[in-house]
Amino acid sequence: MKTEVPRSPRRLGILRALWCALFLGFLGMWALSYDFYTSFGIDTDRRGELSAIQAHLRFRWTGNGSFMVGADQFWLASWKPLDRFDLGGAFFKPPRRPRVRSTWNRMGFWLIRERYPYSKLPLQVSELASSTWLGVPSWLPVVLTGLWPVRWWLQLRGGPLVNPLLERLRRWGIRSAH
Repeated sequence: MKTEVPRSPRRLGILRALWCALFLGFLGMWALSYDFYTSFGIDTDRRGELSAIQAHLRFRWTGNGSFMVGADQFWLASWKPLDRFDLGGAFFKPPRRPRVRSTWNRMGFWLIRERYPYSKLPLQVSELASSTWLGVPSWLPVVLTGLWPVRWWLQLRGGPLVNPLLERLRRWGIRSAH
């Protein structure tokens, strides 16, 4: 026989608040994702053989209505100072729209893998500078992160119009944290 462990209301409240903040962040960026380039994430530098490697791990809204997650990796001269960990970003800049190559790209789905030319820096390895990005339409994270907050809000409202909608969400497997 299973016994249900009671949930901590405070932890649940914090989780709900963080989730709602994530949802509202994606909602706001969706509205701006067609006109501005915004990028934020982590930049790291590490010592390579004769040079250093700089990597950018980022979330991007490129100005074409897509949300992208990915990384860039570049070679740096060995004399440049290393910044092991740095928060990086660019906010509300002119769009940097990638070139559309397929129907999937027109719908907002992207898989970008680029290799850059060999560096003129002295290297003993054959590792190329590269870039890899996975993108989806910027409305998709809004929908995915918004299901739980909307269900919670509907449950608070109750009423005859809301109950059939809640039942349909329950059948789809979207549960609230009550």
